[in-house]
Amino acid sequence: MDKHFLSEMPVWSELDQRCMADFCETVSVWINKEIAKAGLIIIGKGKQVKANDYCLVQRIPTNKGDVYFKASGPASLHESILTKHLASTFPGNLVSVIAAQEKMGWLLMKDLCGEALREKKDKKLWQRAIQEYAEIQVSEADNVHLLLSMGIPDRRMKVLKEEIFNHLAGMCTTGLSAAETVKIMSLKQELMEACDELDSILPPSIDHGDLHSNNIRLSEGRLVFFDWGDASVTHPFFSTRVFWNALDDLAASELEWLELINEFRPYYLEPWTKFASIDNLEKALLISDELACVQRALSWYLYLSPSKDKISDSFTKPAQWLQLYMEHRTLIGK
Repeated sequence: MDKHFLSEMPVWSELDQRCMADFCETVSVWINKEIAKAGLIIIGKGKQVKANDYCLVQRIPTNKGDVYFKASGPASLHESILTKHLASTFPGNLVSVIAAQEKMGWLLMKDLCGEALREKKDKKLWQRAIQEYAEIQVSEADNVHLLLSMGIPDRRMKVLKEEIFNHLAGMCTTGLSAAETVKIMSLKQELMEACDELDSILPPSIDHGDLHSNNIRLSEGRLVFFDWGDASVTHPFFSTRVFWNALDDLAASELEWLELINEFRPYYLEPWTKFASIDNLEKALLISDELACVQRALSWYLYLSPSKDKISDSFTKPAQWLQLYMEHRTLIGK
Protein backbone atom coordinates (compact mmCIF):
# COMPACT_ATOMS: atom_id res chain seq x y z
CA MET A 1 0.00 0.00 0.00
CA ASP A 2 1.14 3.54 -0.73
CA LYS A 3 2.60 4.97 2.48
CA HIS A 4 2.62 8.59 1.33
CA PHE A 5 -1.08 9.31 1.69
CA LEU A 6 -0.39 11.17 4.95
CA SER A 7 1.91 13.67 3.27
CA GLU A 8 -0.37 16.59 4.18
CA MET A 9 -0.46 16.34 7.95
CA PRO A 10 -2.95 18.56 9.82
CA VAL A 11 -1.84 20.88 12.60
CA TRP A 12 -2.70 18.45 15.38
CA SER A 13 0.02 16.05 14.24
CA GLU A 14 3.12 18.31 13.94
CA LEU A 15 5.42 15.35 13.43
CA ASP A 16 9.02 15.78 12.41
CA GLN A 17 10.16 13.88 9.34
CA ARG A 18 11.38 10.86 11.27
CA CYS A 19 8.23 10.57 13.39
CA MET A 20 6.16 11.09 10.26
CA ALA A 21 7.82 8.11 8.61
CA ASP A 22 7.27 5.97 11.71
CA PHE A 23 3.63 7.04 11.90
CA CYS A 24 2.99 6.24 8.24
CA GLU A 25 4.69 2.87 8.64
CA THR A 26 2.58 2.03 11.70
CA VAL A 27 -0.63 3.02 9.93
CA SER A 28 0.33 1.05 6.83
CA VAL A 29 1.11 -2.11 8.81
CA TRP A 30 -2.18 -1.86 10.73
CA ILE A 31 -4.28 -1.30 7.60
CA ASN A 32 -2.66 -4.17 5.72
CA LYS A 33 -3.07 -6.50 8.69
CA GLU A 34 -6.75 -5.67 9.25
CA ILE A 35 -7.64 -5.82 5.56
CA ALA A 36 -6.02 -9.25 5.29
CA LYS A 37 -7.87 -10.45 8.41
CA ALA A 38 -11.12 -9.40 6.74
CA GLY A 39 -10.30 -11.60 3.74
CA LEU A 40 -9.74 -8.65 1.41
CA ILE A 41 -6.95 -7.95 -1.05
CA ILE A 42 -5.69 -4.45 -1.83
CA ILE A 43 -5.69 -4.01 -5.61
CA GLY A 44 -4.36 -0.48 -6.08
CA LYS A 45 -2.96 2.65 -4.49
CA GLY A 46 -4.83 4.33 -1.71
CA LYS A 47 -6.05 7.87 -2.28
CA GLN A 48 -6.24 10.55 0.38
CA VAL A 49 -9.68 12.11 0.17
CA LYS A 50 -9.58 14.35 3.24
CA ALA A 51 -6.89 15.95 5.39
CA ASN A 52 -7.76 18.80 7.72
CA ASP A 53 -7.49 19.87 11.34
CA TYR A 54 -10.02 17.26 12.44
CA CYS A 55 -9.26 14.03 10.60
CA LEU A 56 -7.53 12.15 7.80
CA VAL A 57 -9.44 9.89 5.40
CA GLN A 58 -8.06 7.52 2.78
CA ARG A 59 -9.92 5.42 0.22
CA ILE A 60 -8.35 2.01 -0.42
CA PRO A 61 -9.44 -0.16 -3.38
CA THR A 62 -9.85 -3.88 -2.66
CA ASN A 63 -11.07 -6.91 -4.56
CA LYS A 64 -14.48 -6.49 -2.89
CA GLY A 65 -14.91 -2.76 -3.22
CA ASP A 66 -13.40 0.31 -1.63
CA VAL A 67 -12.72 0.54 2.08
CA TYR A 68 -12.02 3.73 4.03
CA PHE A 69 -9.42 4.45 6.67
CA LYS A 70 -10.12 7.35 9.03
CA ALA A 71 -7.77 8.81 11.65
CA SER A 72 -9.34 11.31 14.03
CA GLY A 73 -7.65 14.25 15.70
CA PRO A 74 -7.15 14.40 19.49
CA ALA A 75 -10.57 15.93 20.19
CA SER A 76 -12.31 13.11 18.32
CA LEU A 77 -10.39 9.99 19.34
CA HIS A 78 -13.64 8.60 20.73
CA GLU A 79 -15.15 8.35 17.23
CA SER A 80 -13.61 4.94 16.50
CA ILE A 81 -14.78 3.22 19.68
CA LEU A 82 -18.19 4.90 19.57
CA THR A 83 -18.75 3.93 15.92
CA LYS A 84 -17.71 0.36 16.69
CA HIS A 85 -20.11 0.23 19.65
CA LEU A 86 -23.06 1.70 17.75
CA ALA A 87 -22.38 -0.45 14.68
CA SER A 88 -22.60 -3.60 16.80
CA THR A 89 -25.85 -2.42 18.41
CA PHE A 90 -27.54 -0.80 15.40
CA PRO A 91 -26.00 -2.51 12.34
CA GLY A 92 -28.75 -1.24 10.09
CA ASN A 93 -28.07 2.41 10.95
CA LEU A 94 -24.26 2.53 11.10
CA VAL A 95 -21.33 2.00 8.78
CA SER A 96 -19.91 -1.52 8.53
CA VAL A 97 -16.74 -1.47 10.67
CA ILE A 98 -13.90 -3.73 9.55
CA ALA A 99 -11.60 -2.75 12.41
CA ALA A 100 -11.05 -0.05 15.02
CA GLN A 101 -7.84 0.96 16.79
CA GLU A 102 -9.46 2.67 19.73
CA LYS A 103 -6.38 4.11 21.44
CA MET A 104 -5.18 5.80 18.23
CA GLY A 105 -8.66 6.74 17.02
CA TRP A 106 -8.42 4.78 13.77
CA LEU A 107 -11.32 3.29 11.84
CA LEU A 108 -11.42 0.96 8.85
CA MET A 109 -14.85 0.84 7.21
CA LYS A 110 -16.56 -0.60 4.18
CA ASP A 111 -17.71 1.84 1.51
CA LEU A 112 -21.12 3.17 2.48
CA CYS A 113 -22.29 3.81 -1.10
CA GLY A 114 -25.81 5.14 -1.60
CA GLU A 115 -26.87 8.80 -1.56
CA ALA A 116 -26.71 11.54 1.05
CA LEU A 117 -30.06 12.47 2.54
CA ARG A 118 -29.31 15.97 1.28
CA GLU A 119 -29.82 14.70 -2.27
CA LYS A 120 -33.24 13.23 -1.49
CA LYS A 121 -36.20 15.58 -1.35
CA ASP A 122 -38.66 12.98 -0.03
CA LYS A 123 -40.06 14.47 3.17
CA LYS A 124 -41.21 11.07 4.42
CA LEU A 125 -37.64 9.82 4.19
CA TRP A 126 -36.38 12.73 6.28
CA GLN A 127 -39.10 12.06 8.87
CA ARG A 128 -38.06 8.43 9.01
CA ALA A 129 -34.45 9.54 9.50
CA ILE A 130 -35.11 11.71 12.54
CA GLN A 131 -37.32 9.04 14.11
CA GLU A 132 -34.77 6.25 13.62
CA TYR A 133 -32.08 8.50 15.03
CA ALA A 134 -34.26 9.17 18.11
CA GLU A 135 -34.65 5.41 18.59
CA ILE A 136 -30.85 5.07 18.77
CA GLN A 137 -30.71 7.81 21.41
CA VAL A 138 -33.53 6.26 23.45
CA SER A 139 -31.67 2.96 23.53
CA GLU A 140 -28.34 4.59 24.43
CA ALA A 141 -29.88 6.47 27.37
CA ASP A 142 -29.33 3.23 29.31
CA ASN A 143 -25.64 3.18 28.37
CA VAL A 144 -24.47 6.58 29.59
CA HIS A 145 -21.79 5.23 31.93
CA LEU A 146 -20.49 2.95 29.18
CA LEU A 147 -20.36 5.86 26.74
CA LEU A 148 -18.46 8.02 29.22
CA SER A 149 -15.99 5.19 29.85
CA MET A 150 -15.21 5.30 26.11
CA GLY A 151 -13.89 8.83 26.49
CA ILE A 152 -16.87 10.53 24.87
CA PRO A 153 -17.01 14.16 26.13
CA ASP A 154 -19.24 14.67 29.16
CA ARG A 155 -21.64 17.53 28.51
CA ARG A 156 -24.38 16.46 30.89
CA MET A 157 -26.35 19.37 32.27
CA LYS A 158 -24.29 19.85 35.43
CA VAL A 159 -21.09 19.98 33.37
CA LEU A 160 -22.69 22.13 30.69
CA LYS A 161 -23.83 24.67 33.29
CA GLU A 162 -20.31 24.94 34.68
CA GLU A 163 -18.79 25.33 31.21
CA ILE A 164 -21.28 27.99 30.16
CA PHE A 165 -20.65 29.85 33.42
CA ASN A 166 -16.88 29.71 32.93
CA HIS A 167 -16.64 30.30 29.17
CA LEU A 168 -19.61 32.38 28.03
CA ALA A 169 -17.61 35.62 28.14
CA GLY A 170 -14.76 34.00 26.22
CA MET A 171 -17.13 32.74 23.54
CA CYS A 172 -18.31 36.30 23.01
CA THR A 173 -14.76 37.35 22.06
CA THR A 174 -14.84 35.15 18.93
CA GLY A 175 -16.75 37.67 16.84
CA LEU A 176 -19.64 39.31 18.69
CA SER A 177 -20.07 43.05 18.76
CA ALA A 178 -20.10 44.92 22.06
CA ALA A 179 -23.90 45.16 21.94
CA GLU A 180 -24.26 41.46 21.15
CA THR A 181 -21.93 40.60 24.02
CA VAL A 182 -23.99 42.64 26.48
CA LYS A 183 -27.13 40.86 25.28
CA ILE A 184 -25.64 37.37 25.57
CA MET A 185 -24.18 38.00 29.01
CA SER A 186 -27.55 39.32 30.24
CA LEU A 187 -29.01 35.88 29.44
CA LYS A 188 -26.47 33.92 31.47
CA GLN A 189 -28.82 33.15 34.37
CA GLU A 190 -31.58 32.17 31.96
CA LEU A 191 -29.23 29.69 30.34
CA MET A 192 -28.42 28.17 33.74
CA GLU A 193 -32.12 27.73 34.46
CA ALA A 194 -32.72 26.19 31.03
CA CYS A 195 -30.09 23.54 31.80
CA ASP A 196 -31.88 22.65 35.03
CA GLU A 197 -35.26 22.48 33.35
CA LEU A 198 -34.06 20.17 30.58
CA ASP A 199 -32.32 17.95 33.12
CA SER A 200 -35.58 17.51 35.03
CA ILE A 201 -37.45 16.15 31.99
CA LEU A 202 -35.14 13.63 30.31
CA PRO A 203 -31.97 11.65 31.05
CA PRO A 204 -28.79 12.28 29.05
CA SER A 205 -27.88 10.20 26.04
CA ILE A 206 -25.67 10.35 22.98
CA ASP A 207 -25.70 13.47 20.82
CA HIS A 208 -24.24 13.10 17.33
CA GLY A 209 -23.14 16.73 17.43
CA ASP A 210 -23.35 17.40 13.69
CA LEU A 211 -26.54 15.73 12.45
CA HIS A 212 -26.83 17.49 9.11
CA SER A 213 -28.24 15.85 6.00
CA ASN A 214 -24.82 15.05 4.54
CA ASN A 215 -23.99 12.88 7.57
CA ILE A 216 -27.05 10.71 6.93
CA ARG A 217 -27.00 8.37 3.95
CA LEU A 218 -29.57 6.19 2.24
CA SER A 219 -27.78 2.95 1.43
CA GLU A 220 -29.71 -0.05 0.10
CA GLY A 221 -32.86 1.13 1.87
CA ARG A 222 -31.03 1.77 5.16
CA LEU A 223 -30.63 5.18 6.76
CA VAL A 224 -27.06 5.33 8.02
CA PHE A 225 -25.75 7.90 10.51
CA PHE A 226 -22.00 8.44 10.37
CA ASP A 227 -19.17 10.87 11.23
CA TRP A 228 -19.57 10.79 15.04
CA GLY A 229 -16.46 12.85 15.81
CA ASP A 230 -18.47 15.69 17.41
CA ALA A 231 -20.48 13.37 19.65
CA SER A 232 -20.95 13.99 23.36
CA VAL A 233 -23.04 12.71 26.24
CA THR A 234 -25.52 15.48 26.90
CA HIS A 235 -29.19 16.30 26.55
CA PRO A 236 -30.29 14.22 23.55
CA PHE A 237 -32.58 16.88 22.12
CA PHE A 238 -29.57 19.03 21.23
CA SER A 239 -29.15 16.84 18.14
CA THR A 240 -32.24 18.32 16.53
CA ARG A 241 -30.84 21.86 16.22
CA VAL A 242 -28.47 20.98 13.37
CA PHE A 243 -31.11 18.73 11.78
CA TRP A 244 -33.67 21.55 11.89
CA ASN A 245 -31.16 23.78 10.10
CA ALA A 246 -30.81 21.11 7.41
CA LEU A 247 -34.57 21.20 6.78
CA ASP A 248 -33.87 24.42 4.92
CA ASP A 249 -33.06 22.13 1.96
CA LEU A 250 -36.75 21.20 1.82
CA ALA A 251 -38.20 24.68 2.35
CA ALA A 252 -38.76 27.51 -0.10
CA SER A 253 -39.07 30.21 2.58
CA GLU A 254 -38.38 30.89 6.24
CA LEU A 255 -42.08 30.49 7.03
CA GLU A 256 -42.16 27.10 5.31
CA TRP A 257 -39.01 26.10 7.19
CA LEU A 258 -40.65 26.88 10.54
CA GLU A 259 -43.73 24.93 9.51
CA LEU A 260 -41.56 21.97 8.57
CA ILE A 261 -39.87 21.97 11.98
CA ASN A 262 -43.26 21.84 13.69
CA GLU A 263 -44.35 19.07 11.33
CA PHE A 264 -41.22 17.03 12.10
CA ARG A 265 -41.28 17.40 15.89
CA PRO A 266 -43.77 14.53 16.53
CA TYR A 267 -41.62 12.07 14.55
CA TYR A 268 -38.66 12.81 16.78
CA LEU A 269 -40.62 12.90 20.03
CA GLU A 270 -42.66 9.70 19.64
CA PRO A 271 -39.83 7.32 20.70
CA TRP A 272 -39.25 9.43 23.83
CA THR A 273 -42.77 9.00 25.23
CA LYS A 274 -41.47 6.10 27.34
CA PHE A 275 -39.68 8.72 29.47
CA ALA A 276 -42.11 11.65 29.74
CA SER A 277 -45.47 13.02 28.68
CA ILE A 278 -45.77 14.54 25.25
CA ASP A 279 -46.45 17.95 26.81
CA ASN A 280 -43.17 17.86 28.75
CA LEU A 281 -41.30 16.52 25.73
CA GLU A 282 -42.60 19.34 23.54
CA LYS A 283 -41.57 21.85 26.22
CA ALA A 284 -38.08 20.34 26.39
CA LEU A 285 -37.69 20.40 22.63
CA LEU A 286 -38.55 24.10 22.46
CA ILE A 287 -35.99 24.86 25.18
CA SER A 288 -33.38 22.78 23.38
CA ASP A 289 -33.90 24.75 20.16
CA GLU A 290 -32.27 27.68 21.96
CA LEU A 291 -29.87 26.04 24.41
CA ALA A 292 -28.44 23.77 21.70
CA CYS A 293 -27.07 26.84 19.93
CA VAL A 294 -25.08 27.74 23.04
CA GLN A 295 -23.97 24.13 23.49
CA ARG A 296 -22.65 24.07 19.91
CA ALA A 297 -20.89 27.41 20.47
CA LEU A 298 -19.25 25.95 23.57
CA SER A 299 -18.16 22.77 21.77
CA TRP A 300 -16.47 24.83 19.06
CA TYR A 301 -14.91 27.17 21.60
CA LEU A 302 -13.37 24.43 23.74
CA TYR A 303 -12.09 22.62 20.67
CA LEU A 304 -10.67 25.64 18.84
CA SER A 305 -9.19 27.65 21.71
CA PRO A 306 -5.92 25.68 22.04
CA SER A 307 -5.25 26.07 18.30
CA LYS A 308 -6.83 29.44 17.54
CA ASP A 309 -3.62 30.87 16.06
CA LYS A 310 -3.39 28.00 13.56
CA ILE A 311 -7.01 27.60 12.52
CA SER A 312 -8.26 31.16 12.81
CA ASP A 313 -10.66 30.75 9.88
CA SER A 314 -12.89 28.60 12.09
CA PHE A 315 -12.52 30.58 15.28
CA THR A 316 -15.64 32.64 14.62
CA LYS A 317 -17.80 29.50 14.88
CA PRO A 318 -18.73 30.08 18.54
CA ALA A 319 -19.88 33.62 17.78
CA GLN A 320 -21.90 32.40 14.80
CA TRP A 321 -23.79 29.94 17.00
CA LEU A 322 -24.42 32.60 19.64
CA GLN A 323 -25.77 34.88 16.93
CA LEU A 324 -28.05 32.08 15.77
CA TYR A 325 -29.27 31.77 19.35
CA MET A 326 -30.19 35.46 19.42
CA GLU A 327 -31.79 35.28 15.98
CA HIS A 328 -33.92 32.36 17.11
CA ARG A 329 -35.11 34.26 20.17
CA THR A 330 -36.12 37.16 17.94
CA LEU A 331 -37.87 34.78 15.54
CA ILE A 332 -40.06 33.33 18.28
CA GLY A 333 -40.75 36.73 19.80
CA LYS A 334 -38.49 36.71 22.87
